[in-house]
Formats: sequence, C-alpha cells, structure tokens
Amino acid sequence: MPYLAMRDETKIYYEDCGQGETILFSHGLNSSHFKIKNFIDEFKGEFRCVYYDQRGHGASDRSNVHMNIKNLGQDMNELIEYLDLKNLTVVGHSMGAATIFSYVNQFGCDRLKKIVAVDMTPYMRNGVWSGGIAQGKWTDENFLEDLDRIFDDVGYSNWYITKNMMNPALANTPAEFEPTMIKVCGVGSDALTTASLWYSLFRTDQRPAIDKITVPFLYVMPETPLYSMTTVNFFKEHVKGGFTLENNFPCTTHLILMEKPKEVAEKIKAFVKS
Repeated sequence: MPYLAMRDETKIYYEDCGQGETILFSHGLNSSHFKIKNFIDEFKGEFRCVYYDQRGHGASDRSNVHMNIKNLGQDMNELIEYLDLKNLTVVGHSMGAATIFSYVNQFGCDRLKKIVAVDMTPYMRNGVWSGGIAQGKWTDENFLEDLDRIFDDVGYSNWYITKNMMNPALANTPAEFEPTMIKVCGVGSDALTTASLWYSLFRTDQRPAIDKITVPFLYVMPETPLYSMTTVNFFKEHVKGGFTLENNFPCTTHLILMEKPKEVAEKIKAFVKS
C-alpha cells in the first residue's frame, strides 16, 4: 500500500492510477476514499485519478498533532509536489473542499486547472454572516454541544448531525433502529480527529482564500444542502476564474457523492473537459 510521510512523519495513504487529465479527490470529515469509492470509480478509465485519506481518516495515520484545516492544506501540497502534479483538477467534498481552500490560500493556483467544491462553505460559523452550516441556523451554542457529544460518543455525535443537518428526513427514524445507525455512523471515526477538525472548521474563516481562486470553479449543490444560496452567491462574486453552479440533483443531501455518484461524476467530467 502506498504511503507518503508528511513533514511531521504522519503517514498518508494515497493511490495514483490511470492516464489522461489528472483529478485529485479530497474527501470530507469522517469519510475516506473507501466511502466515496463508487464516485471515484466513475472517473477511472478516462482520467488519471489521485486520491488519498486525510490524516486521521481511513488507512492514514491517526495523528495527535497538526489536526487543523491549515495542515490539511499543507498535506495536499506535499502530495501534489511529491507526485509533481500539474494542470490538475481538484475535487473536494465538504471538509475536502475546505482543504482545497486552505491549499489555495497558502500555495495559490499555479498547479491547478480547475476546482470543484461539493456542498461546502468558506466559513462554517454563523452570526457574522448567514452562509454557515445548517443553512445559517447552527449557533455557537450548538457547536459547543457538538463537541460535548463527540467526546461522549462519536458515533452518536455523527448520527445526531446526520439526522439533524445532513438528512432531516432521518429525524423520524424509529427508536429501535437508532442503535444500529449510531454504530454505523461511528465506523472509522475517533473522537480526537472529529473534535479537532470540527473545531478547526468552525474557527477558520477562509473567505479571503476565495479571492485567490483564479481558475474555473464548479460548485455542486444537493437538493437538501448544508449551505444556503448565501454561500453560492459569495463564491460567484469572489472567484476570479469563472463560476459554474450544478444543482439539479433530486433527492440528494450532503451525502450526494454516495447517493448519486454517477450523476455528479457526469457533471464534473463535462466541466473538466469543457
């Protein structure tokens, strides 16, 4: 299995396969390349696909240090430089998109051809603006309660966020099924990784980074998104390389890459080839 040791010796698992234009995939919090495999597989055979597990996730090391969004952007840069990737498209879902914003803020767009962000904002915290998580409704108090839940039971915390923000239709799940859902939501997660990065996501305002995006930018928005049109309009107004919105994905939520992998992939392929 291929690993790359980061500057702090954290080992990051990655794969590099195929030929053609290069696409780098960056997954979200409590996800991994395993969980979005069906989505990534849609690109194989047409593109060179590079994907990896962010630190603390999947097959990568569980790191006790540098667990913040700034360092995730640095990890992305180290992988890009190690593989000498150029003229590539980066695709990020949720925290994976935040990783791209962090990369751009620190290293610019010289190696990038295009950027795809899936249901993510440059600033998750509400109050100072209305483009934060839960379509502007999640408060600082809600966030502190999230941290309490994470350290108490990370599986339950993930389930709570899933049914209250990601997919409200699950709020009516019968009580007898909840233990199974909590167990499923806890697979592959640990409290330190989740809490550290959840905290960093809320603390990190990446709106200034969006002004540094000088390449074409595609925003993928599910039918039931985590973020409102305030976020979409912010990207449209601040991206310098041109903005495209794709939002015709019926019956989708924040988990859109698992719900409609083929449909989303087709839109991204068209964007890459355009």
